[in-house]
Amino acid sequence: MITRRALLDGVAAAGGARAAIATLAALGGLPATPAAAAAPSLPRDGRRVLVVGGGIAGLVAAYEMRRAGWEVRVLEAASKPGGRCMTLRAGDTVQEAGGPVQRVAWPEAPHLYLNPGPARIPHHHRGILGYCRALGVPLEVLVNENRAALVESPGGPVPLRRLQADMRGLVAELAVKGLGAGGLAMPVSEEDLARLRGALRFWGGLDAEARYRGTPRAGWAEGPGAGLDPPKPLGPLDPRALMVPEVWMAASFAEGIDYQATMLQPVGGMGRIAAGFARALGDAVVTGAEVVSLRRVEGGARVTWRGADGAMREEVAPRVLVALPAPVLASLDTDFSAERKAALAALRYAHACKLGFYAARRFWEEDAAIYGGISWTPRDALQVWYPSHGFHAEGGVLVGAYIFDGPSAQRFEAAAPEARGAAMAADGEGLHPGYAKAVSAPVSVAWGRMKRAGGAWAEWTRPQRASEYPLLRAPEGPYVFAGEYLSWLTGWQEGAVLSAWSALEDLQK
Repeated sequence: MITRRALLDGVAAAGGARAAIATLAALGGLPATPAAAAAPSLPRDGRRVLVVGGGIAGLVAAYEMRRAGWEVRVLEAASKPGGRCMTLRAGDTVQEAGGPVQRVAWPEAPHLYLNPGPARIPHHHRGILGYCRALGVPLEVLVNENRAALVESPGGPVPLRRLQADMRGLVAELAVKGLGAGGLAMPVSEEDLARLRGALRFWGGLDAEARYRGTPRAGWAEGPGAGLDPPKPLGPLDPRALMVPEVWMAASFAEGIDYQATMLQPVGGMGRIAAGFARALGDAVVTGAEVVSLRRVEGGARVTWRGADGAMREEVAPRVLVALPAPVLASLDTDFSAERKAALAALRYAHACKLGFYAARRFWEEDAAIYGGISWTPRDALQVWYPSHGFHAEGGVLVGAYIFDGPSAQRFEAAAPEARGAAMAADGEGLHPGYAKAVSAPVSVAWGRMKRAGGAWAEWTRPQRASEYPLLRAPEGPYVFAGEYLSWLTGWQEGAVLSAWSALEDLQK
Protein backbone atom coordinates (compact mmCIF):
# COMPACT_ATOMS: atom_id res chain seq x y z
CA MET A 1 0.00 0.00 0.00
CA ILE A 2 1.40 3.41 -0.98
CA THR A 3 1.71 5.80 1.95
CA ARG A 4 0.58 9.42 1.95
CA ARG A 5 4.20 10.57 2.32
CA ALA A 6 5.39 8.36 -0.53
CA LEU A 7 2.61 9.68 -2.75
CA LEU A 8 3.51 13.31 -2.01
CA ASP A 9 7.21 12.64 -2.53
CA GLY A 10 6.46 11.03 -5.88
CA VAL A 11 4.20 13.85 -6.97
CA ALA A 12 6.83 16.41 -5.99
CA ALA A 13 9.46 14.56 -7.99
CA ALA A 14 7.23 14.38 -11.05
CA GLY A 15 5.45 17.72 -10.95
CA GLY A 16 7.36 19.95 -8.56
CA ALA A 17 6.42 21.66 -5.32
CA ARG A 18 3.17 23.17 -6.53
CA ALA A 19 1.95 19.76 -7.69
CA ALA A 20 2.60 18.41 -4.20
CA ILE A 21 0.81 21.38 -2.64
CA ALA A 22 -2.25 20.82 -4.80
CA THR A 23 -2.22 17.09 -4.08
CA LEU A 24 -2.04 17.75 -0.35
CA ALA A 25 -5.04 20.05 -0.66
CA ALA A 26 -7.00 17.43 -2.60
CA LEU A 27 -6.16 14.79 0.01
CA GLY A 28 -7.52 17.01 2.76
CA GLY A 29 -4.10 17.90 4.12
CA LEU A 30 -5.34 20.13 6.92
CA PRO A 31 -7.95 19.43 9.60
CA ALA A 32 -11.23 21.28 9.88
CA THR A 33 -11.81 23.53 12.85
CA PRO A 34 -13.81 21.77 15.59
CA ALA A 35 -17.51 22.65 15.58
CA ALA A 36 -17.32 23.87 19.18
CA ALA A 37 -14.45 26.31 18.55
CA ALA A 38 -14.54 29.12 21.07
CA ALA A 39 -12.18 31.52 22.79
CA PRO A 40 -11.17 30.66 26.37
CA SER A 41 -13.00 32.41 29.19
CA LEU A 42 -10.59 34.87 30.79
CA PRO A 43 -10.68 35.95 34.43
CA ARG A 44 -11.81 39.52 34.95
CA ASP A 45 -8.84 40.50 37.12
CA GLY A 46 -7.51 43.56 35.28
CA ARG A 47 -4.22 42.13 34.08
CA ARG A 48 -1.97 44.21 31.84
CA VAL A 49 -0.54 42.73 28.63
CA LEU A 50 1.37 44.30 25.75
CA VAL A 51 0.76 42.75 22.32
CA VAL A 52 3.54 42.98 19.74
CA GLY A 53 2.12 42.61 16.23
CA GLY A 54 -1.30 43.65 14.97
CA GLY A 55 -2.03 40.83 12.56
CA ILE A 56 -5.05 38.60 13.05
CA ALA A 57 -3.47 36.65 15.94
CA GLY A 58 -2.56 39.79 17.86
CA LEU A 59 -5.92 41.44 17.18
CA VAL A 60 -7.89 38.38 18.30
CA ALA A 61 -5.90 38.10 21.53
CA ALA A 62 -6.27 41.82 22.26
CA TYR A 63 -9.99 41.72 21.52
CA GLU A 64 -10.58 38.89 23.98
CA MET A 65 -8.41 40.50 26.66
CA ARG A 66 -10.23 43.82 26.23
CA ARG A 67 -13.56 42.01 26.58
CA ALA A 68 -12.35 40.57 29.88
CA GLY A 69 -11.46 44.05 31.12
CA TRP A 70 -7.72 43.59 30.88
CA GLU A 71 -5.47 46.55 30.12
CA VAL A 72 -4.04 45.86 26.68
CA ARG A 73 -2.11 47.74 24.02
CA VAL A 74 -1.22 46.50 20.52
CA LEU A 75 1.95 47.74 18.81
CA GLU A 76 1.72 47.45 15.02
CA ALA A 77 4.52 48.66 12.75
CA ALA A 78 2.35 49.28 9.67
CA SER A 79 0.08 52.27 9.17
CA LYS A 80 -2.97 50.07 9.75
CA PRO A 81 -3.47 46.71 11.46
CA GLY A 82 -4.08 43.38 9.80
CA GLY A 83 -0.64 42.15 8.78
CA ARG A 84 -0.99 39.88 5.75
CA CYS A 85 -4.78 40.21 6.02
CA MET A 86 -5.01 43.27 3.80
CA THR A 87 -6.85 44.69 0.80
CA LEU A 88 -5.45 46.96 -1.91
CA ARG A 89 -7.60 49.66 -3.47
CA ALA A 90 -7.09 52.73 -5.63
CA GLY A 91 -4.37 54.97 -4.23
CA ASP A 92 -2.80 52.35 -1.95
CA THR A 93 0.89 51.58 -2.22
CA VAL A 94 3.05 48.45 -1.98
CA GLN A 95 6.67 48.64 -0.86
CA GLU A 96 8.81 45.52 -1.06
CA ALA A 97 12.31 45.41 0.38
CA GLY A 98 14.73 46.80 -2.20
CA GLY A 99 11.98 47.52 -4.71
CA PRO A 100 10.22 50.60 -6.04
CA VAL A 101 6.96 51.85 -4.56
CA GLN A 102 3.98 50.48 -6.47
CA ARG A 103 0.88 52.66 -6.48
CA VAL A 104 -2.52 51.13 -7.20
CA ALA A 105 -3.77 52.97 -10.28
CA TRP A 106 -7.16 51.34 -10.75
CA PRO A 107 -10.32 53.45 -10.81
CA GLU A 108 -11.94 53.98 -7.43
CA ALA A 109 -15.03 51.81 -6.97
CA PRO A 110 -16.26 49.48 -4.19
CA HIS A 111 -15.81 46.35 -6.32
CA LEU A 112 -12.27 47.17 -7.52
CA TYR A 113 -9.83 45.69 -5.02
CA LEU A 114 -7.27 42.93 -4.53
CA ASN A 115 -6.63 40.70 -1.52
CA PRO A 116 -2.88 40.02 -1.89
CA GLY A 117 -2.83 37.83 1.23
CA PRO A 118 -5.73 35.75 2.57
CA ALA A 119 -8.58 35.80 0.07
CA ARG A 120 -11.05 33.11 1.12
CA ILE A 121 -12.62 31.64 4.23
CA PRO A 122 -13.80 28.01 4.32
CA HIS A 123 -17.28 27.55 5.76
CA HIS A 124 -15.97 25.39 8.62
CA HIS A 125 -13.38 27.89 9.89
CA ARG A 126 -15.67 28.76 12.74
CA GLY A 127 -13.27 30.94 14.68
CA ILE A 128 -12.68 33.64 12.07
CA LEU A 129 -16.29 33.43 10.89
CA GLY A 130 -17.45 33.95 14.46
CA TYR A 131 -15.42 37.14 14.68
CA CYS A 132 -16.90 38.34 11.38
CA ARG A 133 -20.34 37.88 12.97
CA ALA A 134 -19.33 39.56 16.23
CA LEU A 135 -17.68 42.51 14.49
CA GLY A 136 -20.49 43.05 12.00
CA VAL A 137 -18.35 42.20 8.96
CA PRO A 138 -20.79 41.16 6.19
CA LEU A 139 -19.87 38.12 4.10
CA GLU A 140 -20.64 36.92 0.60
CA VAL A 141 -19.98 33.73 -1.33
CA LEU A 142 -16.59 33.36 -3.00
CA VAL A 143 -16.69 31.14 -6.07
CA ASN A 144 -13.60 29.01 -5.51
CA GLU A 145 -14.28 26.28 -8.05
CA ASN A 146 -16.11 27.20 -11.25
CA ARG A 147 -16.53 24.48 -13.83
CA ALA A 148 -16.70 27.11 -16.55
CA ALA A 149 -13.18 28.25 -15.64
CA LEU A 150 -10.36 27.13 -17.89
CA VAL A 151 -7.39 24.80 -17.66
CA GLU A 152 -4.62 25.32 -20.17
CA SER A 153 -3.82 21.87 -21.55
CA PRO A 154 -1.47 20.80 -24.37
CA GLY A 155 -4.29 21.24 -26.90
CA GLY A 156 -5.36 24.64 -25.62
CA PRO A 157 -7.66 25.87 -22.85
CA VAL A 158 -10.38 23.43 -21.79
CA PRO A 159 -13.29 24.16 -19.42
CA LEU A 160 -12.84 22.52 -16.04
CA ARG A 161 -16.20 20.77 -16.43
CA ARG A 162 -14.91 18.85 -19.44
CA LEU A 163 -11.76 17.69 -17.72
CA GLN A 164 -13.63 16.56 -14.63
CA ALA A 165 -16.29 14.71 -16.64
CA ASP A 166 -13.72 12.99 -18.85
CA MET A 167 -11.52 11.98 -15.91
CA ARG A 168 -14.50 10.46 -14.13
CA GLY A 169 -15.58 8.71 -17.30
CA LEU A 170 -12.12 7.27 -17.91
CA VAL A 171 -11.70 6.07 -14.32
CA ALA A 172 -15.23 4.67 -14.13
CA GLU A 173 -14.86 2.73 -17.38
CA LEU A 174 -11.57 1.21 -16.24
CA ALA A 175 -13.04 0.36 -12.84
CA VAL A 176 -16.13 -1.36 -14.28
CA LYS A 177 -13.98 -3.42 -16.61
CA GLY A 178 -11.65 -4.54 -13.85
CA LEU A 179 -14.20 -4.92 -11.07
CA GLY A 180 -14.35 -8.29 -9.40
CA ALA A 181 -14.97 -9.62 -5.90
CA GLY A 182 -11.29 -10.43 -5.47
CA GLY A 183 -10.26 -6.79 -6.00
CA LEU A 184 -12.02 -5.51 -2.90
CA ALA A 185 -10.87 -5.82 0.69
CA MET A 186 -14.38 -6.56 1.96
CA PRO A 187 -16.54 -9.58 1.13
CA VAL A 188 -19.14 -8.69 -1.52
CA SER A 189 -21.83 -10.63 -3.31
CA GLU A 190 -22.59 -10.59 -7.03
CA GLU A 191 -25.60 -8.42 -6.20
CA ASP A 192 -23.31 -5.96 -4.43
CA LEU A 193 -21.00 -5.88 -7.45
CA ALA A 194 -23.93 -5.20 -9.76
CA ARG A 195 -24.96 -2.25 -7.61
CA LEU A 196 -21.39 -0.95 -7.58
CA ARG A 197 -21.16 -1.20 -11.36
CA GLY A 198 -24.40 0.76 -11.60
CA ALA A 199 -23.02 3.42 -9.28
CA LEU A 200 -19.84 3.68 -11.35
CA ARG A 201 -21.82 3.96 -14.58
CA PHE A 202 -23.81 6.84 -13.10
CA TRP A 203 -20.77 8.51 -11.50
CA GLY A 204 -18.75 8.34 -14.71
CA GLY A 205 -21.52 9.06 -17.19
CA LEU A 206 -21.08 5.71 -18.94
CA ASP A 207 -23.48 4.36 -21.55
CA ALA A 208 -25.41 1.08 -21.41
CA GLU A 209 -22.30 -0.79 -22.53
CA ALA A 210 -20.29 0.75 -19.67
CA ARG A 211 -18.32 2.86 -22.13
CA TYR A 212 -17.51 6.54 -21.79
CA ARG A 213 -18.38 8.25 -25.05
CA GLY A 214 -18.96 11.73 -23.73
CA THR A 215 -21.67 13.30 -21.60
CA PRO A 216 -23.54 16.61 -21.38
CA ARG A 217 -21.73 17.09 -18.06
CA ALA A 218 -18.67 17.99 -20.15
CA GLY A 219 -20.57 20.54 -22.23
CA TRP A 220 -22.13 20.62 -25.66
CA ALA A 221 -20.68 20.26 -29.13
CA GLU A 222 -24.03 21.62 -30.30
CA GLY A 223 -26.12 23.09 -27.53
CA PRO A 224 -29.85 22.69 -26.98
CA GLY A 225 -31.97 25.17 -28.88
CA ALA A 226 -35.47 25.58 -30.28
CA GLY A 227 -34.84 23.92 -33.66
CA LEU A 228 -35.46 20.38 -34.88
CA ASP A 229 -31.98 18.98 -34.25
CA PRO A 230 -31.24 17.56 -30.80
CA PRO A 231 -28.24 18.81 -28.83
CA LYS A 232 -24.97 16.91 -29.11
CA PRO A 233 -22.61 16.47 -26.16
CA LEU A 234 -18.89 16.90 -26.53
CA GLY A 235 -16.96 13.73 -27.27
CA PRO A 236 -14.22 12.59 -24.91
CA LEU A 237 -10.79 14.16 -25.00
CA ASP A 238 -7.73 12.12 -25.87
CA PRO A 239 -6.98 10.36 -22.53
CA ARG A 240 -3.35 11.46 -22.82
CA ALA A 241 -4.52 15.06 -22.29
CA LEU A 242 -5.64 14.06 -18.79
CA MET A 243 -2.24 12.75 -17.76
CA VAL A 244 -0.56 16.16 -17.39
CA PRO A 245 0.01 17.09 -13.70
CA GLU A 246 -1.48 20.59 -14.07
CA VAL A 247 -4.66 19.07 -15.50
CA TRP A 248 -5.42 16.60 -12.72
CA MET A 249 -4.25 19.14 -10.14
CA ALA A 250 -6.86 21.60 -11.37
CA ALA A 251 -9.56 18.95 -11.65
CA SER A 252 -9.07 17.79 -8.04
CA PHE A 253 -7.96 20.93 -6.20
CA ALA A 254 -11.34 21.80 -4.71
CA GLU A 255 -11.65 18.34 -3.15
CA GLY A 256 -9.45 19.46 -0.24
CA ILE A 257 -11.38 20.06 2.98
CA ASP A 258 -10.28 23.70 3.10
CA TYR A 259 -11.22 24.39 -0.53
CA GLN A 260 -14.70 22.90 -0.70
CA ALA A 261 -17.83 24.99 -1.17
CA THR A 262 -19.07 27.02 0.49
CA MET A 263 -16.17 29.48 0.50
CA LEU A 264 -16.75 32.99 1.82
CA GLN A 265 -15.22 36.46 1.66
CA PRO A 266 -15.92 39.75 3.44
CA VAL A 267 -17.91 42.20 1.36
CA GLY A 268 -15.43 44.83 0.21
CA GLY A 269 -12.24 42.88 0.83
CA MET A 270 -10.45 40.83 3.47
CA GLY A 271 -9.11 43.98 5.12
CA ARG A 272 -12.61 44.59 6.49
CA ILE A 273 -11.90 42.01 9.22
CA ALA A 274 -8.86 43.87 10.56
CA ALA A 275 -10.79 47.14 10.28
CA GLY A 276 -13.56 45.60 12.40
CA PHE A 277 -11.08 44.62 15.11
CA ALA A 278 -9.55 48.10 14.96
CA ARG A 279 -12.94 49.70 15.54
CA ALA A 280 -13.62 47.43 18.49
CA LEU A 281 -10.19 48.03 20.05
CA GLY A 282 -10.08 51.78 19.47
CA ASP A 283 -7.04 53.50 20.94
CA ALA A 284 -5.66 50.20 22.23
CA VAL A 285 -4.07 49.77 18.78
CA VAL A 286 -0.98 51.90 18.13
CA THR A 287 0.02 51.90 14.44
CA GLY A 288 3.38 53.01 13.10
CA ALA A 289 4.98 51.44 16.18
CA GLU A 290 8.00 49.41 15.05
CA VAL A 291 9.34 47.22 17.85
CA VAL A 292 13.14 47.10 17.85
CA SER A 293 13.95 45.05 20.95
CA LEU A 294 12.51 42.85 23.69
CA ARG A 295 14.30 42.47 27.03
CA ARG A 296 13.38 40.82 30.32
CA VAL A 297 13.41 43.10 33.33
CA GLU A 298 12.24 42.83 36.89
CA GLY A 299 8.47 42.59 36.82
CA GLY A 300 8.12 41.53 33.18
CA ALA A 301 9.62 42.64 29.87
CA ARG A 302 10.70 45.94 28.36
CA VAL A 303 9.59 46.62 24.79
CA THR A 304 11.50 49.29 22.89
CA TRP A 305 9.78 50.69 19.81
CA ARG A 306 10.07 53.48 17.29
CA GLY A 307 6.95 55.54 16.74
CA ALA A 308 5.60 56.96 13.51
CA ASP A 309 7.30 60.25 14.42
CA GLY A 310 10.69 58.53 14.62
CA ALA A 311 11.00 58.90 18.39
CA MET A 312 12.12 55.89 20.45
CA ARG A 313 9.88 54.76 23.30
CA GLU A 314 9.98 52.09 25.98
CA GLU A 315 7.25 50.28 27.82
CA VAL A 316 7.43 47.64 30.53
CA ALA A 317 4.61 45.12 30.94
CA PRO A 318 4.23 42.05 33.19
CA ARG A 319 3.43 39.88 30.15
CA VAL A 320 4.08 40.38 26.44
CA LEU A 321 2.17 38.47 23.77
CA VAL A 322 4.45 38.26 20.73
CA ALA A 323 2.44 37.85 17.51
CA LEU A 324 4.95 38.56 14.76
CA PRO A 325 5.67 36.23 11.81
CA ALA A 326 8.55 33.88 12.52
CA PRO A 327 10.98 35.42 9.97
CA VAL A 328 10.40 38.89 11.43
CA LEU A 329 10.76 37.61 14.97
CA ALA A 330 13.94 35.73 14.09
CA SER A 331 15.61 38.98 12.99
CA LEU A 332 14.43 41.02 15.98
CA ASP A 333 16.78 41.97 18.84
CA THR A 334 15.50 39.78 21.69
CA ASP A 335 16.72 37.89 24.73
CA PHE A 336 14.93 34.69 23.76
CA SER A 337 16.69 31.40 24.43
CA ALA A 338 19.26 30.25 21.91
CA GLU A 339 17.06 27.25 21.13
CA ARG A 340 14.06 29.44 20.29
CA LYS A 341 16.15 31.77 18.15
CA ALA A 342 17.57 28.83 16.20
CA ALA A 343 14.13 27.29 15.68
CA LEU A 344 12.67 30.60 14.45
CA ALA A 345 15.55 31.10 12.02
CA ALA A 346 15.22 27.55 10.66
CA LEU A 347 11.48 27.74 9.97
CA ARG A 348 10.97 28.25 6.27
CA TYR A 349 8.14 30.41 4.93
CA ALA A 350 6.54 29.96 1.50
CA HIS A 351 7.51 32.59 -1.06
CA ALA A 352 4.01 32.95 -2.45
CA CYS A 353 3.22 35.79 -4.84
CA LYS A 354 0.10 37.50 -6.15
CA LEU A 355 -0.47 39.99 -8.93
CA GLY A 356 -3.62 41.95 -9.68
CA PHE A 357 -4.71 43.37 -13.02
CA TYR A 358 -7.41 45.90 -13.84
CA ALA A 359 -9.63 45.16 -16.84
CA ALA A 360 -11.90 47.87 -18.22
CA ARG A 361 -14.10 45.14 -19.75
CA ARG A 362 -15.08 42.02 -17.83
CA PHE A 363 -14.16 39.82 -20.79
CA TRP A 364 -14.23 36.62 -18.71
CA GLU A 365 -17.94 37.15 -18.07
CA GLU A 366 -18.90 38.58 -21.45
CA ASP A 367 -16.90 36.21 -23.65
CA ALA A 368 -16.66 32.97 -21.63
CA ALA A 369 -19.55 33.18 -19.10
CA ILE A 370 -17.06 32.78 -16.24
CA TYR A 371 -18.43 34.24 -13.02
CA GLY A 372 -15.82 33.82 -10.32
CA GLY A 373 -13.58 30.81 -9.87
CA ILE A 374 -10.02 29.96 -10.85
CA SER A 375 -8.39 29.09 -14.16
CA TRP A 376 -5.12 27.17 -14.29
CA THR A 377 -2.05 27.46 -16.50
CA PRO A 378 1.20 25.44 -16.51
CA ARG A 379 3.07 28.72 -16.96
CA ASP A 380 4.54 30.72 -14.08
CA ALA A 381 1.25 32.55 -13.38
CA LEU A 382 -0.26 29.20 -12.27
CA GLN A 383 -3.71 30.53 -11.26
CA VAL A 384 -5.95 33.31 -12.57
CA TRP A 385 -8.77 34.26 -10.18
CA TYR A 386 -11.92 35.96 -11.43
CA PRO A 387 -13.73 38.25 -8.97
CA SER A 388 -16.75 36.77 -7.18
CA HIS A 389 -18.32 40.20 -6.79
CA GLY A 390 -19.27 43.11 -9.02
CA PHE A 391 -20.87 40.88 -11.65
CA HIS A 392 -21.75 42.92 -14.77
CA ALA A 393 -20.22 46.03 -13.19
CA GLU A 394 -17.97 48.42 -15.07
CA GLY A 395 -14.50 46.92 -15.04
CA GLY A 396 -13.00 44.44 -12.65
CA VAL A 397 -9.82 43.44 -10.83
CA LEU A 398 -8.68 39.89 -11.34
CA VAL A 399 -5.79 37.97 -9.84
CA GLY A 400 -3.50 37.60 -12.82
CA ALA A 401 -1.14 35.28 -10.94
CA TYR A 402 -1.18 33.33 -7.72
CA ILE A 403 2.11 31.48 -7.36
CA PHE A 404 2.43 29.20 -4.33
CA ASP A 405 6.19 28.73 -4.16
CA GLY A 406 9.13 27.18 -5.97
CA PRO A 407 11.20 28.33 -8.97
CA SER A 408 8.35 30.32 -10.51
CA ALA A 409 8.01 32.32 -7.29
CA GLN A 410 11.77 32.91 -7.26
CA ARG A 411 11.63 34.26 -10.81
CA PHE A 412 8.68 36.47 -9.90
CA GLU A 413 10.41 37.81 -6.77
CA ALA A 414 13.59 38.63 -8.66
CA ALA A 415 11.80 40.60 -11.38
CA ALA A 416 10.90 44.28 -11.21
CA PRO A 417 7.14 45.00 -10.85
CA GLU A 418 6.87 46.19 -14.46
CA ALA A 419 8.53 43.02 -15.76
CA ARG A 420 6.25 40.87 -13.58
CA GLY A 421 3.20 42.50 -15.10
CA ALA A 422 4.42 41.93 -18.66
CA ALA A 423 5.29 38.28 -17.96
CA MET A 424 1.98 37.48 -16.27
CA ALA A 425 0.03 39.23 -19.02
CA ALA A 426 1.82 37.02 -21.56
CA ASP A 427 1.07 33.91 -19.46
CA GLY A 428 -2.64 34.74 -19.52
CA GLU A 429 -2.71 34.56 -23.33
CA GLY A 430 -2.75 30.77 -23.05
CA LEU A 431 -6.14 31.01 -21.35
CA HIS A 432 -7.69 34.06 -23.04
CA PRO A 433 -6.36 35.13 -26.46
CA GLY A 434 -5.95 38.90 -26.40
CA TYR A 435 -5.51 38.89 -22.62
CA ALA A 436 -2.34 41.00 -22.62
CA LYS A 437 -4.15 43.90 -24.29
CA ALA A 438 -7.25 43.52 -22.09
CA VAL A 439 -5.49 43.92 -18.72
CA SER A 440 -3.52 46.83 -17.31
CA ALA A 441 -2.21 48.56 -14.17
CA PRO A 442 -0.54 45.52 -12.56
CA VAL A 443 0.18 45.54 -8.83
CA SER A 444 2.14 42.67 -7.30
CA VAL A 445 3.16 41.39 -3.89
CA ALA A 446 5.99 38.91 -3.41
CA TRP A 447 5.58 37.96 0.24
CA GLY A 448 9.16 36.83 0.61
CA ARG A 449 10.21 40.44 -0.04
CA MET A 450 7.69 42.09 2.28
CA LYS A 451 9.65 43.53 5.21
CA ARG A 452 7.01 42.86 7.88
CA ALA A 453 6.20 39.34 6.69
CA GLY A 454 9.26 37.53 5.33
CA GLY A 455 7.01 35.05 3.51
CA ALA A 456 3.41 33.98 3.13
CA TRP A 457 3.01 31.08 5.57
CA ALA A 458 5.13 28.62 7.54
CA GLU A 459 6.28 25.44 5.82
CA TRP A 460 6.91 23.00 8.66
CA THR A 461 8.82 19.81 7.99
CA ARG A 462 7.85 16.66 9.83
CA PRO A 463 11.02 16.67 12.02
CA GLN A 464 10.42 20.34 12.89
CA ARG A 465 6.86 19.59 13.93
CA ALA A 466 8.17 16.92 16.29
CA SER A 467 10.92 19.01 17.88
CA GLU A 468 10.75 22.77 17.25
CA TYR A 469 6.95 23.14 17.15
CA PRO A 470 6.43 22.33 20.87
CA LEU A 471 9.35 24.59 21.74
CA LEU A 472 7.99 27.57 19.80
CA ARG A 473 4.46 27.13 21.16
CA ALA A 474 5.65 27.20 24.77
CA PRO A 475 5.79 30.48 26.75
CA GLU A 476 9.20 31.74 27.79
CA GLY A 477 9.48 33.88 30.90
CA PRO A 478 7.20 36.92 30.42
CA TYR A 479 6.68 36.10 26.74
CA VAL A 480 3.74 34.26 25.20
CA PHE A 481 3.60 33.56 21.47
CA ALA A 482 0.90 33.48 18.78
CA GLY A 483 0.68 33.45 14.97
CA GLU A 484 -0.50 31.23 12.14
CA TYR A 485 2.84 29.41 12.24
CA LEU A 486 1.93 28.12 15.72
CA SER A 487 -0.98 26.05 14.41
CA TRP A 488 -1.75 23.20 12.06
CA LEU A 489 -3.58 25.62 9.76
CA THR A 490 -0.63 27.62 8.51
CA GLY A 491 -1.55 30.10 5.81
CA TRP A 492 -5.13 30.47 7.07
CA GLN A 493 -6.56 33.17 9.29
CA GLU A 494 -8.18 30.38 11.27
CA GLY A 495 -4.72 29.20 12.26
CA ALA A 496 -3.97 32.67 13.62
CA VAL A 497 -7.24 32.65 15.58
CA LEU A 498 -6.60 29.25 17.12
CA SER A 499 -3.04 30.17 18.05
CA ALA A 500 -4.30 33.35 19.74
CA TRP A 501 -6.75 31.31 21.81
CA SER A 502 -3.94 28.95 22.79
CA ALA A 503 -1.78 31.92 23.83
CA LEU A 504 -4.62 33.27 25.96
CA GLU A 505 -4.77 29.96 27.78
CA ASP A 506 -1.03 30.25 28.41
CA LEU A 507 -1.50 33.75 29.83
CA GLN A 508 -3.87 32.39 32.45
CA LYS A 509 -1.37 29.85 33.79
